[in-house]
Amino acid sequence: VKNMKKIVILFLFLFSSLNIAGAVEGEYRMGAEFGWSPVDLEAEKTAQELANLSGSTVTVVYDQGAFVGRVFSDYGLTSDVSIEAGYFQTSSVEAKYTISGSSATESYDVHGFDISGVVKDPSGFFAKAGIHSATMDGAATITIGATAYTVTAEAKGTGPLIGFGYEEDNVRYSFTHYSDLAGVTDFSFFSIGFLF
Repeated sequence: VKNMKKIVILFLFLFSSLNIAGAVEGEYRMGAEFGWSPVDLEAEKTAQELANLSGSTVTVVYDQGAFVGRVFSDYGLTSDVSIEAGYFQTSSVEAKYTISGSSATESYDVHGFDISGVVKDPSGFFAKAGIHSATMDGAATITIGATAYTVTAEAKGTGPLIGFGYEEDNVRYSFTHYSDLAGVTDFSFFSIGFLF
């Protein structure tokens, strides 16, 4: 986290020292973006641990990424800097383990808020840095015969974010990296967005 803060400070300093323009002071815009993020559930590792404990073969099927939706608003502070606030939600990702006629499924989804400073140059390229607060909801279901047992859990946390992209004619292509998402993992979001 300390290294990420140093990167954010350096990044903002470099961009603020350039002669750039593009945002409109006092302009308020809203937008929505949709994309995908790779996710590592470490399902193969969990399957091996289950196999070691049970002495049986464990098969596993798991998702390798999540779809992400985000709505946001953007307000121009100066001709080259704006502030952006958003809400994001992921689809559920899951892993299903099967062993000797029984099965176990784990699933997770994340939602949260973010706020960041955005710097944009006349060519349409932009960069942003800020913070986020997110909640990860998790559920595990174990099925033995015809009986299912479910356990749920929740994790919350805050952390920094940094991103960059390109915007033209109110269409945005971007990449955003959320560090320490919900205090659990990092999260990288590739998206296309529309502003209005």
